[in-house]
Amino acid sequence: MSFNGSGTFQINTAGQPVVAGTVITATAFNALTADLATGLSTCITKDGQTTVTANLPMGGNKLTGLGAGTLGTDSARLSQVQGGVTSLLGVSGIDTISGSGSPQVTSYATGQMFWFVASGTNTGATTLNIDSLGAKNITRGTAALAAGDIISGAVALVVYDGTQFQLLSIIRSIQTNGTIASAGTTNIGAANAEYLAVSGTTTITAFDTVTAGIYRVLKFDGILTLTHNGTSLILPGSASITTAANDVAGFRSLGSGNWRCEWYQRASGAAVVNPSATTSVAGVVTLATEAEALTGTDTSKVITPETGKAVNTRLQQNSQSADYTLVIGDAGKQIFHPSADTSARTFTIPANGSVPFAVGTAVTFINQNGAGTITIAITTDTMRLAGDGSTGSRTLAANGIATAVKVTSTEWLISGTGLT
Repeated sequence: MSFNGSGTFQINTAGQPVVAGTVITATAFNALTADLATGLSTCITKDGQTTVTANLPMGGNKLTGLGAGTLGTDSARLSQVQGGVTSLLGVSGIDTISGSGSPQVTSYATGQMFWFVASGTNTGATTLNIDSLGAKNITRGTAALAAGDIISGAVALVVYDGTQFQLLSIIRSIQTNGTIASAGTTNIGAANAEYLAVSGTTTITAFDTVTAGIYRVLKFDGILTLTHNGTSLILPGSASITTAANDVAGFRSLGSGNWRCEWYQRASGAAVVNPSATTSVAGVVTLATEAEALTGTDTSKVITPETGKAVNTRLQQNSQSADYTLVIGDAGKQIFHPSADTSARTFTIPANGSVPFAVGTAVTFINQNGAGTITIAITTDTMRLAGDGSTGSRTLAANGIATAVKVTSTEWLISGTGLT
């Protein structure tokens, strides 16, 4: 026996220890040398001859002067562990990317992180194959990459989640200023600058497809048109803009080729969109024409006293040649039954719960000469005949006219000529 199992070398062969003045026998000497040989063979040689056969407890001590690991089975320096990311060399491909690890990757494992310099801008869904271990999808979360998510020359960082590579970031060097010529589709996202001077007068209808979140500031050198699109080129006020020299605007990519103008500053200082006035905020108003006021369909325009007079002195007509139920827009109007319709019709006043006409609303019913009779009905509220107070539906003969006035939230009073 050479080592006692705790690291202490022991000599306990027969004839040991020797006694001074006595002859050492060949048996004792040979046993000693064999014991020494066994002990030395158990030690680790510094030139790498020995293969370790068990774990080595370090007792809190360090392995120092360790070389950098280059294979998956090598030990790693602390600096390599702290880096935690494997660089990929020899990367090629755009949507089908392949590369070799440094050190070489022998298998995929959850949590592995890799970085590489993209050799091109991807055009859609993309895969990555490292050291021929198999192509895996690169995703953003669980979604496949969109065109422009990886940009040529940028540093991409991915992590393996056990199934696919998730793109964590894309980093590239951006210049401070740059220039670009206007075009139908102007490639501001691919331009290697955040601040771009736009030359030319070509109408711009779109920008290029890049990763969502990319931001560009544009200064226009002259006059051109930015064409509004509610999806792909969203502009303030939802309207196209004619630029002027030294106008400046900020655009942010929404991904998939869609961009939003987040602000636009005219060199003149004029507003791009005039604020609309409200009852409490000053702003610009648009006046309605007399025809628009009478139609009443544009609720964003303002009427003057003159156009208001036109509205108030005319009983607007809603002609109906079929059974009809009043809507809120019929308040103050005449519901007209033309002579061309000789069939009997029913015009119904809806319940307050479904169409809440204001108290005081008046609606006039006119049955033209030769037209079929009209039944004026009410859904669940009460309609009384003026004079005797009786309730229920009423019949309006040809050449008849009747007016119903809402007197409470659930009661109408009706009167007229030709009304029974």
